[in-house]
Amino acid sequence: MKNTSPILKFSVIIGLLALPTLIFYLFVFTGVHHVSRLPFFGPRKVIEKTERGKLVKDTVYHEVAPYEAILPDSSLFQISSTNGIIYLTHFLDFSVLDQIPKEITYMISEALVEHPDIQAITHIYNYQGEPLPKPSEITSKLTGKDNVWHYILIHDSIISFIQQQYFFTEEYENPQDPFSLVMVDKEKRIRGYYNPILAADVKRLKQEISYLKREYELNFKTHRYFKYNEKIEQKRK
Repeated sequence: MKNTSPILKFSVIIGLLALPTLIFYLFVFTGVHHVSRLPFFGPRKVIEKTERGKLVKDTVYHEVAPYEAILPDSSLFQISSTNGIIYLTHFLDFSVLDQIPKEITYMISEALVEHPDIQAITHIYNYQGEPLPKPSEITSKLTGKDNVWHYILIHDSIISFIQQQYFFTEEYENPQDPFSLVMVDKEKRIRGYYNPILAADVKRLKQEISYLKREYELNFKTHRYFKYNEKIEQKRK
């Protein structure tokens, strides 16, 4: 290397430094990225739009519409406060609170502990005004999680409307269980239903939250999705 010219040495050094950056660029911005994609639930419609000067078809998926509710401290809760946040939600009849299985709190607590960047919303109806336990009082795993698990009070007269129009819009998608947990993505689209009674659903929920977060991580890349639940997609068609 004694006779190697300075220009050649400099070129080799620059090449070694630039190679990792080039590989990273090629991996991130080119090629095909395979990732499991969760299905979209609820009614959908196909629209036409112009993209790069061409008329293309696009699918618009069902979104949970904005609504307001009351928190136990009588302050106002707006669902828009969860914009840009993945959240889990379910409906709880306060009049049969003592019959609620512990599995529902277990499922939520397991998800919140493993994924601290998501939130949970419990819709409570038939509320009798009695004090509600805080998340941290339900299980020691939720210490410090009171600010990400919200109890909201829904008036009895509109609870059915919110359930049927926003969260359980199609009969075959409703697990037929009053304790079913629903996962909503950052754009307010329904991405999953889970039965807390089933141990397999607890595991599936945590796994599918990871899949959904991965979708957002790859959103800026050029990629192609594998259909995660092929049966549901085929049933929709």
